[in-house]
Amino acid sequence: KPRPANKDLKTDWSGIGFSLCGQQMVAPMGQVVEIINTPNYTFIPRTKKWVLGLANIRGRMLPIYDIEHYFGSKLAGNRARHRVLIIESEHVYAGILVSHVFGLKHFPVNSFKQPYSNSDEAFASCIDSMGNDGVSDWLRFQIPLLTQMPEFMDAGLQISSHTAASAA
Repeated sequence: KPRPANKDLKTDWSGIGFSLCGQQMVAPMGQVVEIINTPNYTFIPRTKKWVLGLANIRGRMLPIYDIEHYFGSKLAGNRARHRVLIIESEHVYAGILVSHVFGLKHFPVNSFKQPYSNSDEAFASCIDSMGNDGVSDWLRFQIPLLTQMPEFMDAGLQISSHTAASAA
């Protein structure tokens, strides 16, 4: 049997597969710069509950966010399977903690044509489409849509002037 030519092996789209709120998600390559085990981190006072803390990753301060909590869910499964997806752009360097990472996923040509329209899901504003890898459906999660959300970027607690005055 002849071996397939390289052009026959190529898929049009690859991404990092992960679980979020019980759904299979995939983020485009390049939006996730690294995947790490959950590092030790230091709690940061006066931050929202989904901000876990700050970790030192090779000399850089990495804020760690529980993205499941942010979207109103809870991390699932064994804690040993939880992973941090490190995201980096010119404005953001952060780690988002997810329940499980499936690794590199490959999708056939034109897999992500189906628009995603379930606006009931808390994470719906970060999904641009749904596709199928030949086995199951995956939601394409766009990290830039997450990092453009003002409520995500504003991780500090609002302190009223009354609270601030009594603390002084």
